[in-house]
Amino acid sequence: MNFTITARHFKLPEDLRRYIEEKVARLNRYYDAIIGLEVILGWEKLMRYAELKIKVNNKQIVVKETSEDLRKSFDFALDNAERQLKRYKQKVRTKDIDKIHSA
Repeated sequence: MNFTITARHFKLPEDLRRYIEEKVARLNRYYDAIIGLEVILGWEKLMRYAELKIKVNNKQIVVKETSEDLRKSFDFALDNAERQLKRYKQKVRTKDIDKIHSA
């Protein structure tokens, strides 16, 4: 899986980078065919945001969350991404089962 972290308008602290790398490893539990992942962190006025762009097969899942704390924003976005990956995996699995039954 290709993995990048981008910090916009600030320098990313090393402890936050390690935290993100550890947490992102969880995504493979929900869907193991992730091609690429991009984490974008930044500021919008007084709010911090975290955006995750996950590439799977022919689809891109984009999640963006904001809060007053950067770590919270990332955690909220990661939770949302996990839910979307579970839903996507179920959808793909259902389509595969339908193909088998219709053949």
